Amino acid sequence: MNIVKGMIGSTRGFYLLLVCFVVLLGGCSTQVTKSSSQISESKTVETDTAEEALKLAHLLRNNGRYQAAYEVYEKMDEKGQLEGPFVLEYASLSASILSASEAIALYKRAQGELGKEVSDSQQQAICVGLGRAYLELAQLNKAKEQFQCALEASPQSVMALNGLGVIASMNGDVSTAQENLQGALDIAPSNEIVLNNLALSWLSSGEFQKAISLLKTKQSSQNMSTRLNLALAYVLIDREDMARELLLKNISRNKTEAILDSYVTSKYRIKNGSDISAEILALTNSPFSLKDE
Repeated sequence: MNIVKGMIGSTRGFYLLLVCFVVLLGGCSTQVTKSSSQISESKTVETDTAEEALKLAHLLRNNGRYQAAYEVYEKMDEKGQLEGPFVLEYASLSASILSASEAIALYKRAQGELGKEVSDSQQQAICVGLGRAYLELAQLNKAKEQFQCALEASPQSVMALNGLGVIASMNGDVSTAQENLQGALDIAPSNEIVLNNLALSWLSSGEFQKAISLLKTKQSSQNMSTRLNLALAYVLIDREDMARELLLKNISRNKTEAILDSYVTSKYRIKNGSDISAEILALTNSPFSLKDE
């Protein structure tokens, strides 16, 4: 049940459910004014000192070039230049690139290096990172423990509440899922990841209009997952025409019809007795490529 990895910055397709974020720590960053356009796209820039390498890693990270930033951290680590909080930066960035098992090893290493000196914000980052990795491995009990650990360090942790909401949804505990997700949304009303998860929870419980009202607050955004979710909600209330109109604004007709066929098929299975939560979960495990073949 690999539902997390591809849902964070996936370039292969768009999913309905967005589970957790990548935790990128900015507390140790050094301000750099150099433009990202000045950095070679073909290879990582070589640097002479750890300070220069760290500045470059932060610059790449802050400009969304996570793979390149990861390569800088990796080389620093090979040279023995990373320790303490910088291992946590490395782990947090690597979580979107490495396997879950590799990410767990790095987070635990960061936890060991920080020891008793760990701050609440660092503890939250470690626990959220571990929770996210365990969730990807479908080790739900371990993931839940880590997200609860994050909440102990920071009761306002949107990522931890979101993660607990996702786990509750996967366990069929709709009321707990909605409580956690609504709590996260109250803290971060503009967070589309949480909004999408809450909307899908409403859909899973058959409260289609609540999901539609929630999603329509963000339908003008560029987040395709929000539009896909809203289209699904329209299909579930037998308004394929509205779903088609929405998707055609951003997707080719061929892709639109393929997506709608998938939604309609699920809708009829639900009407014939299939569990709605299982149907939505199946859709969240299937990415949609929005480019024509």
